[in-house]
Amino acid sequence: ETLLIQHIDLMFASSEHKREHSRSVNKEKRIMMRQVIAPCTCVITLFLLSGATDAFGVRPLVSLSTNARVAKTLLQLDDRTTIEEDWPLPLPMWKSPAHNNVCEQTGVTLSRYMMEMARANPDLDDIESIMTSLQVACKTISSLVRRSSLDGLSGLQDESGNSVNVQGEQQKKLDVIANDVLKKALHWSGKLSTLASEEEDEPVLVDSFGNTVYSGEIVVEESEQYVAVFDPLDGSSNVDANIPTGTIFGIFKRNDECGIVDDFYDEDGGELINDTEKQCLADTLQPGKNLVAAGYCLYSAATTFVFTLGNGVFGFTLDETIGEFCLTHPNMIIPARGSVYSFNEANRWDWDYPLQEYIADIQQGLGDTNRRYTARYIGSMVADIHRTLLYGGIFGYPADKKNPDGKLRLLYEAAPMSFLVEQAGGLALTGNNQIMDLEPQSVHQRVPCILGSPADVSELRRYYEASDDPELAARCTARLKKTDIFTSTTNTTSTTLEIYQEFEL
Repeated sequence: ETLLIQHIDLMFASSEHKREHSRSVNKEKRIMMRQVIAPCTCVITLFLLSGATDAFGVRPLVSLSTNARVAKTLLQLDDRTTIEEDWPLPLPMWKSPAHNNVCEQTGVTLSRYMMEMARANPDLDDIESIMTSLQVACKTISSLVRRSSLDGLSGLQDESGNSVNVQGEQQKKLDVIANDVLKKALHWSGKLSTLASEEEDEPVLVDSFGNTVYSGEIVVEESEQYVAVFDPLDGSSNVDANIPTGTIFGIFKRNDECGIVDDFYDEDGGELINDTEKQCLADTLQPGKNLVAAGYCLYSAATTFVFTLGNGVFGFTLDETIGEFCLTHPNMIIPARGSVYSFNEANRWDWDYPLQEYIADIQQGLGDTNRRYTARYIGSMVADIHRTLLYGGIFGYPADKKNPDGKLRLLYEAAPMSFLVEQAGGLALTGNNQIMDLEPQSVHQRVPCILGSPADVSELRRYYEASDDPELAARCTARLKKTDIFTSTTNTTSTTLEIYQEFEL
């Protein structure tokens, strides 16, 4: 009751109008109001915990074991009320179950959460199997990361520097191992048709038993309907220094229509891309708005699994004593505005000018809030996004002169994180364009990323919209145009070969 009354007092102080109103109420009336409000605590709490909130367009909270969590969520909801019209929370895609008879020792585990979601939404049965495979893989990777120094898993895969991935980046031992753990776990879920990973070079075709038939950057299983994309160990360059790392994943539905209607030919008239490879590309090269699930697992002081099914964002922390992920962050909502920016300022003078101008303003307290922002940058996208989700603010890995399209990969880093951030009520842009609308041109395409609290990201966007730089405008426009890579040709010209090379097959 005390927490709720404190919240009501904060509501009165949240605007000039309410402050004036609170002053106009004499002491006796205010005491009477608090006495009326206090007995409502139980009713309001039960209302929030029940599925009845669906009728009011509010996601029900689940398994909140303390009044503190209720109060925290009330405060989060109240913080957003003034901007709800501009940045509404996405409508839920699925029914949310009410968790009854929860064990006091474990709370709601990830396994239970997915079983209850699948029971309430039978179409999620296959996703439940995929999530089971993902959580087992993440538990394994968490253990490997924690014991890497003890088990000789630190350092480069090849100390001579000859082991690089398709990005041209040197691979750590744990990069290779984490990739193998995820691939094998997801193979045996039996629900995936295609897999695409940061660490794979060429397509991988597997039969219905998970046996490799052809090895490469994309894994194919003809019989199932989902596609998984992932970065097995984001921030792996930090792993030997005990700095947080993570796994990023996204799940698409398989594209039933191939989209590549005719063949590509080499100089001798031979087929460059066969039917299976065409289907691989059609399955994999989908925009973020087609994602059905996405999330990350953070390996830090604790191992935290955060994901969305299009029904809000939920966080589970690994309880190593029972070996289960337990619900600790229900219905995560990013604060409407933060006070922290997270960018690698070593590249500052190579950024787009609108971004330079925005950062200079918020550093000096010249932005919308008239207060100075604080810098926090870890260098691991998962860790930086996790902090931003909890505390608000803005994270970015923007374009610069050396990397005009940024460094983060659209398919398995930017798009999944954008889906998750937007489900939490945030915004995700390249600077001016929404990341979720971009259609990938290749498996490893890079894009600039700006993600975070809606008010902060929207404020930055205004700087880009005000820019009259023609080169910047051209780059922004080009990202929205899909290259005609699926059109047919029977000519043996170099154009065909260039289009083929763009796929990096």
